[in-house]
Amino acid sequence: MTIRKMVHKDLDIMTKWLNTEEVLEFFGDPAAPPSAAQVRAKYGPRIDGAVAVEPYIVEAEGRPFAFMQCYRLTEEDYARYGYSSDELIYGMDQFIGEPDVLNRGYGTRMVKAFAELIFTEKRADAIVMDPEVRNLRAIRCYEKCGFRKLKEIDEGTKWLMELRREKFSGKEAAPRS
Repeated sequence: MTIRKMVHKDLDIMTKWLNTEEVLEFFGDPAAPPSAAQVRAKYGPRIDGAVAVEPYIVEAEGRPFAFMQCYRLTEEDYARYGYSSDELIYGMDQFIGEPDVLNRGYGTRMVKAFAELIFTEKRADAIVMDPEVRNLRAIRCYEKCGFRKLKEIDEGTKWLMELRREKFSGKEAAPRS
């Protein structure tokens, strides 16, 4: 399994994934699936580094099967979630785009690998995610990776989940200096 930076040639497969029933259920709006132009407009600037959200593609044996992204929390998010501004907190989001890869352990592997990347390369103190409370499969995966539920947010529709550097069960992440 490989996690690599997303490039412009990935936008076609991203459009395909963002239009699947499995992805739309929790990542997007099932009533308004995005067009190729909308996907380009949203993810093109991220690929180019013009937006502070870093997109990645996950591959197994050279076949792309998932999307991941990370970003440093905004000041508004720090306040909303109750974090001190002296901590370095990153958010991450992901989905598996290929339905035949679901329920095969890839989600757990990719979340652990991406958390390791964020802790080692970004030197984050913690990583947060906000899955919908009804996305039980994702929540179970995140808990297996060491994330814990902190509180319900967005009027009880999502969980704020956190993984602290010192609780990370992957390889030892070097402390931030």
